[in-house]
Amino acid sequence: MHFQPPEAFAYLADAAEREPYWAMLLGLHAKTRQTATSAEEGRVLADMDRAGIDRAVIQGEYYRQLESCVAANDRALALYRRHPERFLVFATVQPTDDRALDEVRRCVAAGAAGIGELNPYAQGFTLDSPAFLRLAETCIDLDLPILLHVNEPVGRYYPGKAVTSLAQYYDLALRFPELTIILAHWGGGLFFYELMPSVRQALRNVWYDTAASPLLYPTADIFAVALRCVHPRKILFGSDYPLPLFPRVSREPDLSAFLNDIMALDIAPDIRDDLLGYNSARLLGLMPSEEAPALESSRRSNALPPPRYPITAAMSVAAIAAAWSSTRAVLEAYGIPWETVEAPLWEPLRQAAAARGIGPERLKRLLADLNAAVQHESETP
Repeated sequence: MHFQPPEAFAYLADAAEREPYWAMLLGLHAKTRQTATSAEEGRVLADMDRAGIDRAVIQGEYYRQLESCVAANDRALALYRRHPERFLVFATVQPTDDRALDEVRRCVAAGAAGIGELNPYAQGFTLDSPAFLRLAETCIDLDLPILLHVNEPVGRYYPGKAVTSLAQYYDLALRFPELTIILAHWGGGLFFYELMPSVRQALRNVWYDTAASPLLYPTADIFAVALRCVHPRKILFGSDYPLPLFPRVSREPDLSAFLNDIMALDIAPDIRDDLLGYNSARLLGLMPSEEAPALESSRRSNALPPPRYPITAAMSVAAIAAAWSSTRAVLEAYGIPWETVEAPLWEPLRQAAAARGIGPERLKRLLADLNAAVQHESETP
């Protein structure tokens, strides 16, 4: 994929009007078509020029059918080939389709820089399903960031609002700490929990984009709160273009209004520059990232290392079941779920047992039965 070094990027903003900056969009849904829509393509480029944006990331829409994903990827890649200095492409796939991984590899070979936007609820998969986990492992192998649709779990309904819990995104980060994850729409507020040191550590390779932000939050308030909760390097400017972000003012797509709101914030210039482009540039390998807070790709480090024998009450139920398949029947016999939303990755056996009325003496028997199952499994050829 052709990347120009950052110093070669042309600043398009008028220096007489404001300080020039290099802006990168995440969450861009450009509806440019490959055939007979040069006017749409021209409109996107003109809006980028008007706002002073040098490069934009075209995000794929989350279709149910892989054929629709392939067609969208073809359109986006064609636009990238026509304007490689202006666009980057994230490919979209349907993880439940057996051909999804082949489509990922095809798009990467053609120049795609990431995967997304994907929407578990709209596309009918869960973040712990085997199909999605295979996709996540492929993204790790290919060093690809993956962008996922997230929304706040409370508030009014609007088209596109999904019900996937924030805990699923947190569990995904726990399971694959080496996976680069971008959560759209401020991660549905997940960033707030990074005030907890343990959560901040678990989410160290998670970024948050600002797509559709003005439709949900006052700009000054949400940035002030977010900058108190997370490292400034983890926030990425997202536009959701061509969605009108200020519908009471204009129904037309526009890239300038939200940018101007951010430019007006009372924040340090270096933080502003990071938010409007340098964070995305580091994340996508367009500039050095040695100071970024992300976890460097460590390849194949396991979020749930197999616990050592013997099993103790402090171990995670999910970790026990993942390490020794023979323990699953034991857990089920005691009424303890190990693969449903009732069993978060962090929940220890002690708590899961207590929540189901298993007292100290029965817990001892449970531990004995689990360890016997592990011993039998280890001795079985």
